[in-house]
Amino acid sequence: MPEQDLRIHRATVLKLVELDPQEVVHGTRAPGGLVAPDVTLAGTMRETCPHCRMPLQLVLRYKHVIRSHLFCAQCTRCFDALHLDGHSALVFAGLSID
Repeated sequence: MPEQDLRIHRATVLKLVELDPQEVVHGTRAPGGLVAPDVTLAGTMRETCPHCRMPLQLVLRYKHVIRSHLFCAQCTRCFDALHLDGHSALVFAGLSID
């Protein structure tokens, strides 16, 4: 009898909470929004922006980034992703892109 794959694949349910860009990136206010140099996008996530439905990009703490967050390149909003218990899913102990 072949072994059965007993792993259960479930998508983690996350709640997106919009953040003030000045709380997540050191930058300068400009008419078009916040301008921050040296912000590196770490990759595209499965979560989409609740405002424009575009895929969100993961931004890790590095140089001008104060805290890890999700970023929408279309409407330039920033988000935290919270587990159902209210803890951030973007807090990675000891992880940076330095």
